[in-house]
Amino acid sequence: SGRTRNAGPRYVNGILGQVDRGAIAARKFRVVLDCGNGASAVTSPSLLHGLSVRYTTLNGNVDGTFPGHLSEPTEANLVDLVRTVPAVGADFGVAHDGDADRAVFVDENGRYVPGERMLALLARDAVRSAGGGLVVTPVTSSLAVEEVIRPLGGKILYTRVGSPVVSRAMAESKAIFGGEENGGCLFPAHQLARDGAMTLAKVLELLAREKRALSEVLAELPPYVLVKRKVPCPLALRDVVISELTEELTREAGADTQVLTLDGVKVQNPRGWYLIRPSGTEPLYRIFAEAKGSKEAEALADTALARLRSALARHGA
Repeated sequence: SGRTRNAGPRYVNGILGQVDRGAIAARKFRVVLDCGNGASAVTSPSLLHGLSVRYTTLNGNVDGTFPGHLSEPTEANLVDLVRTVPAVGADFGVAHDGDADRAVFVDENGRYVPGERMLALLARDAVRSAGGGLVVTPVTSSLAVEEVIRPLGGKILYTRVGSPVVSRAMAESKAIFGGEENGGCLFPAHQLARDGAMTLAKVLELLAREKRALSEVLAELPPYVLVKRKVPCPLALRDVVISELTEELTREAGADTQVLTLDGVKVQNPRGWYLIRPSGTEPLYRIFAEAKGSKEAEALADTALARLRSALARHGA
């Protein structure tokens, strides 16, 4: 149908209508765009063209075998992007995943930016622009998000992991912004779904307004470090082990420690937090740990790992 045939241009025009095109064009940005041979190859170049952004494209043809690199935009998979950004003097680099609902960034110096840092930056920008409002994010997100929005009148609502959960909570609570630490952000004025191209446009608008480099704006955020690990687990033991761990950790918790059970079990104290949760898609547990410093974050991850392995060992796993 005509609607389907014009879906790409209509989608891009929808994003263009959500940002200050003049301010972005005036900055004369240069960007390196890694489409990862995915769906963004047919939309993100048009978006950048519509914003008068000069760009260099990597892996810009759609190919479901993903010949350029694996479709997950991790630091290990984005070595070409990291190398190209400083080589061409770009303001930043951006990579999309296969279905283009996420955007991951590399700063002007070729440094990979963890998703939780961009989430905090965009949450702060959304709350500041709206003069307050609610931000929705899963329990895996960095404390930096809450820390940067509260002074601006922002509030936070934590959910279970998963973009459909975040989207539903945003609709019910009339949130102004939502997102996950994996590069998936939701802008409800555009649509209540993760959108990589919309995220790219919002980062361009933010930098146009700030008139500073991405690394400089990121340097203002609290220096949290988030560590992620995973541990295989038989499906039959997933729930019983989490139940036992929750009981133990709750019993042992001191006065300065909170044990939260919204999704898995999360232990939080003034030094940081760790979370142990079963994966919703694979037979394994995911561990997240965060503190202000990599040594402290790694130590918390080690603690979580030791507790989990001890609980699994009791069941012969």
